[in-house]
Amino acid sequence: MTMTNRFASFAKTTLLISATALVLTACSDKGTSTSKSTDGKRTSYELPTDHALGNPDALVTVVEYASVTCGACANWHETVWPDFQAKYVDTGKVRFIYREFPTGNVSLANVGHLLANCAGPDKFFGMIGVQMKRQRQILSAGSNVKAEYVALAKSAGMSEADFDACMSNQEQTERLQSVLDGGINAGVTGTPTFFINGEKYNTNVVYSVEDFDKIIAPLLGEPVSESETKSDAEQ
Repeated sequence: MTMTNRFASFAKTTLLISATALVLTACSDKGTSTSKSTDGKRTSYELPTDHALGNPDALVTVVEYASVTCGACANWHETVWPDFQAKYVDTGKVRFIYREFPTGNVSLANVGHLLANCAGPDKFFGMIGVQMKRQRQILSAGSNVKAEYVALAKSAGMSEADFDACMSNQEQTERLQSVLDGGINAGVTGTPTFFINGEKYNTNVVYSVEDFDKIIAPLLGEPVSESETKSDAEQ
């Protein structure tokens, strides 16, 4: 089967995902981690199928709906996530959850999310991170796009045959559809969208670490820093 036919076959298995996501606003309502996912105990804001990082006993749970082909998501993961992770996730203060919500190039987002899931729970966040980092390269690959994904699969210990099998994995495809449906039902219309302890925040409210500080600090019983208070007063 040629690459074109194989991706056409994949598109058929994910037709419902793509058709639903295409009606959404790409990347926003307006316009690399290698940490392991933790299993077992979960917070009250977490679903059994979620990929999560951090302390399951944390007082704060942050859920991000994102897409590996969304430019704003890539920017957040490249410029904000490292500091956010160091300040909140690695310290045990926040439980972080990534939920797949295809925007941007929906077909390739589905490929990338399927691949991350097929790579296994211990490699999921690493695969998401590298796709965010290499997003422009992947999106500009044109007819060589399969080679880009196969290379990513091999970096996770998968073969090309494993990648092909992943693209036709009905169980994983149905899981992605379930995550998408859940996001739509929760009011997600673009990416990235964050939920903090169950409350929805769009990128016009939270984007930088400082934005998160204003919401998370009170939930942790910590004072908001003077710099943040001063910044608000100056606006």
